[in-house]
Amino acid sequence: MEIRKITDDNIDEYEDFIDEDVAQSIGREFYRSIAIHEDSDDEPVAAVVWELKNFEEDTDTTSEIEWLYVKDSKVGEMLMEEYDNENSEDEVTDSFFEFASMDKNAASILENSGFEITKGESRDIVVTVEELGDLPIAKKKTPPYITSINDLMVRQFRKGITNCLFHGRKGILEDLAFLPMSWYDPDVSCCVQTDEKVNGFLLVHKRASGALVVDLLFALEPDAKANLLSMIRYSINAAIDKYPPETEVILRRHNDMTTALIQKLFPNKKGAEVSKGEKKGE
Repeated sequence: MEIRKITDDNIDEYEDFIDEDVAQSIGREFYRSIAIHEDSDDEPVAAVVWELKNFEEDTDTTSEIEWLYVKDSKVGEMLMEEYDNENSEDEVTDSFFEFASMDKNAASILENSGFEITKGESRDIVVTVEELGDLPIAKKKTPPYITSINDLMVRQFRKGITNCLFHGRKGILEDLAFLPMSWYDPDVSCCVQTDEKVNGFLLVHKRASGALVVDLLFALEPDAKANLLSMIRYSINAAIDKYPPETEVILRRHNDMTTALIQKLFPNKKGAEVSKGEKKGE
């Protein structure tokens, strides 16, 4: 057996194996991935991709498993041992995951590795561009100081990102400080510009599968609430102009503010049933 790290240098060798949305993130600052091969030329018999959370903050570092494949229990045990070893090097305390589906083999291996697994509602709400366009908020006019990030110079964009981080806001992105402008859909993503300064962002990423994900929504005072609504309106209409009505948009309830906002916009929407797992550090 051979254990290999998957990086942006060799991801092409795994592009037909790893989920395309997950593969898109290999090489990002806090992503880690390992695979087990029986022979050097064979397809992996096991692999795992995870992201470190709060790695550069003054709080415990956790690890979220984004994707997992195991052929059988023997290689699965080896994979999870290596996963734990890697996390020990990064001083990870707890691990968790949220999977839309999971076979019995993977569930057994994770449980044997120390994960407690339950069923629950996903943190993600999935809507369509058409459903967003039906919202009353989309019908109003957007003020001229809400613009596409296409209108920004890189220097302005970076200063705006630094401003968000200074105020402790990174959306769902652990590596917000490192991602280039090209990570975001330049037409649907927008910002608040006042006196040539960026005082707010709504950043949207297009996954390899075609779904849109809201990565960050933040605006500075004064007029933060009004500017948040204006950016939402701008991005909805930009998405309507660019994408088919059935295009999925993923809204993640990652803090109290986004949970309340999503509940207000889509009071009857619930997350799909998922498998959730958590392993506490010793």
